[in-house]
Amino acid sequence: MASETRRTSPQVTFVVLAAGVAAYSLLQSLVTPVLPTIQAALHTSQSTVTWVVTAYLLSASIFTPIMGRIGDMIGKDRVFVASIGALAAGCLLAAVATNVQVMIIARVIQGISGGALPLAFGIIRDEFPEKKTAGAVGGIAALTAIGNGLGIVLAGPIVNALDYHWLFWLSMILSIAATIAAVVFIPRSPVRMPGRVSWLPAVLLSASLVALLVALSQAPVWAGAPAR
Repeated sequence: MASETRRTSPQVTFVVLAAGVAAYSLLQSLVTPVLPTIQAALHTSQSTVTWVVTAYLLSASIFTPIMGRIGDMIGKDRVFVASIGALAAGCLLAAVATNVQVMIIARVIQGISGGALPLAFGIIRDEFPEKKTAGAVGGIAALTAIGNGLGIVLAGPIVNALDYHWLFWLSMILSIAATIAAVVFIPRSPVRMPGRVSWLPAVLLSASLVALLVALSQAPVWAGAPAR
């Protein structure tokens, strides 16, 4: 990690954080337009392939607050690196997946990177001058929306020119580059909040998010199911 006595410039820190958040936000929407292609390639049903999206959303929703709290405890820089590293590992597994079960597991691993967003906000608050903090946080937040939009636009051309595996290969390359840059350039977190993760609230929050997202994502499937 960057030395505490020689802090990385805020501009470099912002670029590194932006790269990690961009990789995470792209994967939120990059897969959605090509679900029929993935369904055919993995020989699965329409109702099952929707879990490729749902699993990612569930995992990201659960890990976002947990990874943020762990970052406060042991260092935001370390946990940010772990989050983006998990994204790279999940992309690698998804790229080589030969069945939908492995693909869903890969998407759950990718969802761990949901913690990158609150961690990026925390690193900005720790490292940036106060007058630049609001603008940098706004820039990272806007990047998530831009990434979501770009994912939908880029998915088709990538699949047409290559194949759907390259959605994950390219995301893996970006994630690895962001992970290495984070290790090299993001300074160690100067602010720590000793304590522990409150697991009961985390479990309750996770359960409520799972119930909500499963209902939203599976409602069309359930609505079309024949009455018993």
